[in-house]
Amino acid sequence: MGSHRTARAVIAAAVVTAITAAAVLIMGFAWHGAGGGRAQVSYNAVDIRAQMLDNGDLRITQTFDYRLESRGTPWRQMFQQYTLSSDRLTTISDISVTDLTTGRTYTQDDTVHSPSGYGDAGWDSTCAGHWYIADITQSESHPDPFDPELDALSATAVGEPAQTKDVEIGWNIPSTRSAKSMRFELAMTWHGVATAYDDVVALEWEPFSALNSTPAARVTGTFAFPKGISESNSWAWLHTGAASETTRLDDGSLQFTVTDLPGGEYINVVVMAERQPTSAVSREQAGRMKQRILEQERQEARIASNARQREARGRLIIWLIPAVLAMLLVVGALIGAKRACAQGRRHTEALEYWREPPDMSPAAAAALITDVMPGIQGSRDDRQMTSTLLSLVTKGAVAIYPGSAAGYRGLDLSRADCVSIGQLIASDPRREADAAGMCTLVIMPRVYTDRAGLQLCRSESALLDVLLRASERIGLPVFDFGQMQAALKDWRQGYAWLRGFEDACNAEYQALHATVPVGVGARMLGGAAMIASWLTAFIYTAAVGQIALALVISLPLLFAATFAAQVSPRQAFTAQGEAYADQVGGLMRYMEDFSEFGDRGVFDTVLWGRYMVYAAAFGISDKLMEQMERAYPQLADPEWANVHASNDGLVYWSARRNRAMRSRGSGIHFAFGGAAGGGSFGSMVSSSFSSVGSTIRDAMPQSSASGSRSGSRRSGGGGSFRSGGFKGHSGGSGGGRGGAR
Repeated sequence: MGSHRTARAVIAAAVVTAITAAAVLIMGFAWHGAGGGRAQVSYNAVDIRAQMLDNGDLRITQTFDYRLESRGTPWRQMFQQYTLSSDRLTTISDISVTDLTTGRTYTQDDTVHSPSGYGDAGWDSTCAGHWYIADITQSESHPDPFDPELDALSATAVGEPAQTKDVEIGWNIPSTRSAKSMRFELAMTWHGVATAYDDVVALEWEPFSALNSTPAARVTGTFAFPKGISESNSWAWLHTGAASETTRLDDGSLQFTVTDLPGGEYINVVVMAERQPTSAVSREQAGRMKQRILEQERQEARIASNARQREARGRLIIWLIPAVLAMLLVVGALIGAKRACAQGRRHTEALEYWREPPDMSPAAAAALITDVMPGIQGSRDDRQMTSTLLSLVTKGAVAIYPGSAAGYRGLDLSRADCVSIGQLIASDPRREADAAGMCTLVIMPRVYTDRAGLQLCRSESALLDVLLRASERIGLPVFDFGQMQAALKDWRQGYAWLRGFEDACNAEYQALHATVPVGVGARMLGGAAMIASWLTAFIYTAAVGQIALALVISLPLLFAATFAAQVSPRQAFTAQGEAYADQVGGLMRYMEDFSEFGDRGVFDTVLWGRYMVYAAAFGISDKLMEQMERAYPQLADPEWANVHASNDGLVYWSARRNRAMRSRGSGIHFAFGGAAGGGSFGSMVSSSFSSVGSTIRDAMPQSSASGSRSGSRRSGGGGSFRSGGFKGHSGGSGGGRGGAR
């Protein structure tokens, strides 16, 4: 029993975990899709190479890999915007644009064309394939012409009031609805970027400013110093709040990689090199700046580090609190489950066989066997109803005959015997066919004259009341299951009588005091741990986008929590309950192995009638009949059965039914209510009465149906040596921002 429960718990935990894993992955993809690059225009990748020239200018080559999502109008223009400032970037010249996808080199156009002023054909023939540079200081929609020489700013010293001007470098592409990848190279020279101080040459270069709204999945860059500069006499820092890595090469070059750069996040490169005697930097300014810059960068790095530390601690708290809570709940659930399993384990060795009917009603036995033997066939309710009906037959309260009631018109079935009815059926093929598909039930006269003498238990009496009410609605004490089902189809008060039977069954089981509830705490803790695990998975995935945490932390906790909740037994046997469990379990095993016993004795129809009652309670009517025929092969002889088995209708009709099945092979079988033929007479009665019970339940009002099981018991179970950038100041030369229109 424990191994079955453990296997079911493992399967349930695996299924729940697998479903949650699928949900985590779906949420994770959705989170990354929403936050990582589903803007209408984004960069798959950007590569930037900046070479510092001897005169303090920068030669910059940028490669943009655009991703363009579909929208209402086609894409026609790419652009990059920069801020000129007299103290750090005076002009931009030597511009070239190349379509790396097609290999086409774009040519300059002095006119800035508006994408909305053309159709596709006109744009592609007139505008596409050209680049421009314009002054957008006053207006982006109505830019002014810009000449890199005539409109250049005059250099001023750092710290003095500076003149500024915004320029846009754009290039016109063929009309494009959408594109997963379009690669362009923009090369240019930035003038007047560096400043030569008495001790060092310094500059700041900002390829992406905080005004940039186009996200990039990946940005790689290289800043190279002029010849004569090495790592030992130069310094470089990367300022960004995005995830980044930096590397310094022997020649002093700074290489950096930024991952998942969102819109609004900047990349600012700060570099400094010792001033050489041959320095040709055009902007000179008196003063020593080395220590000032070093101190500033150290301070900003320290501030950024502290901020990252606080942020990381905050994230850890957010990650750990629900995880620790879930873990504590899981540990508690597992401890509770272990205790519950220990309580549910039997304290005495189970009897292998029990030969007498158990000391309980068939309905109570049907409920108890569910706890004793997992995997019992048939629902508990159906087994209780069928076994109780068969018990009424063995006690003489009712009789059951094969065939429809119409086939017995004119006969007094209350006085009939099995042999004469069997001969009557055998004499007429039509009756034989009728007997294969229906059962007729007879309310015996004694029910009306001496009900107390029947010595019925509470569940038997309650079911008899249901049959009597059915008889009243039909108007006859003799009726078949088809008539009964039709009569009860619209019987809205029938649920009350059926509920009375169910309450009686529950009361009889409770009266045994066979079990006590266990594992309640384990299941509650397990359920709470499952909820906590789901919450951690949601927090990790949907809130902070950490799929790995959900997979590594949440899912194992969820598996353990589900296992603990499922493996905990719901009931444990009392000492008295173990004795009852021995009876029902031993009797069931005895019935299943009966033919192997050599001390069976003479055929006892009275005992076998009660055996068939409890076989129906255990869901093994077919197995019992098979064992009985193996033990007593003479049952296959009609004459012998007429003499020795006619005293008990259940045994007689089951034996006769099996003989008929063997003689017909694949022909007509006893069946009713859609159940396949085969097996014992009790199986056919079970199928028939199960459909009758379903009919009564279907007629219940919703409010009554939902409460019909009230009270019932359910059985079952930085700096130059840093490895990454930091959130230092922004505002370097250029202040780049780009996009498409």
